[in-house]
Amino acid sequence: MTNWITEVEDNDYVSRRASGIIANKMAAQSISDVGFRKLHYPRIYSAKLREVGKEARQEYLEALLNCVLPGDTVIVQYPLWTNNTEFELEFINYLKSERQAKIVALVWDIVSWLQDNRERDYTGDASLWMLNKYDLVISANPKMAKRLQEEGGVTSPMIPMYLSDFVYSGPLAQKHFKKEIYYVATGIDPAMIEEYPSNLPINFIGPNNMVKDFPDYVRLLGPMDSNDIPHQLDGGFGLLYYPQNGGYKGMHRYGEFNNPMKLSLYLASGLPVITLSNTAHAKWIKERGVGLVIDKLSDLDQAINAVSEEDYYKMLENIKPWQRAVSTGFFAKGAAVEAVRFVNLGFKDYLITQEEK
Repeated sequence: MTNWITEVEDNDYVSRRASGIIANKMAAQSISDVGFRKLHYPRIYSAKLREVGKEARQEYLEALLNCVLPGDTVIVQYPLWTNNTEFELEFINYLKSERQAKIVALVWDIVSWLQDNRERDYTGDASLWMLNKYDLVISANPKMAKRLQEEGGVTSPMIPMYLSDFVYSGPLAQKHFKKEIYYVATGIDPAMIEEYPSNLPINFIGPNNMVKDFPDYVRLLGPMDSNDIPHQLDGGFGLLYYPQNGGYKGMHRYGEFNNPMKLSLYLASGLPVITLSNTAHAKWIKERGVGLVIDKLSDLDQAINAVSEEDYYKMLENIKPWQRAVSTGFFAKGAAVEAVRFVNLGFKDYLITQEEK
């Protein structure tokens, strides 16, 4: 029996800049390092998939997936980033029915919750009900698992990732105690500037194509490939926050539940983080002493000003083991191994229980 991990292939620019594709490729590499084989597929967008029709899609699936044999285990990185429900369902059904494989969803994002923050019934949304097709779901963390069950109607067994990885082996900048914020985004975010309650310097990473005039304390470091960012972060704090009026309507609330790529990047950089107290990682950040937890964004100044130089350098020491873990793909590897233990050997000790949620 062979264990597989899917990997999406996109153009070079997207693969270096889009967080979803970056996470997909990093996880595929990490999981392949513990004996899984990569199952590559080119990213085909929805319009093209509709244009070619069902028969052509079936031929595509046969060519792509005929290497999978009965009894194999396939970890499908979810979503497939095709934005086509029909094809993604065909993909799942082909693996289960035609190839007779065991399938596991490694869930990065729930598209419905990214785009919608209304209180409504989400159980009929494809991005959620399709998860019930899988033999196992790897959820971001226990808090996300609870939402998947209670709001999304997901009944498949689940195990947690706990943290996402940001695989990095390059140099790290020496950290200095300074009262500054780093905010990794796609440039200067006008919604973030509008809500930012401080005059402390905030450094944005990305191109500036949205904001013409901005305050002096806002700094733009320019666009960077993802692997060029960690050695640029030389002190201060990495902010984990999604503006209430940002590009995706549901992102502010979604940030309470997900494993932010920002968090992984800051940890891989060895940088202390700041998060809101309602997020999935707030308790862990506070207990491990790797950053600051605030109740609301307006508490930012007070929290940073309360940190002494000694406090800051202690945080840097506390981060080191977690920096090594996320940089080497520890969490993706662990989740993949636990998934195989469950679907092939029946071990349930890593399943998320009701008490954990």
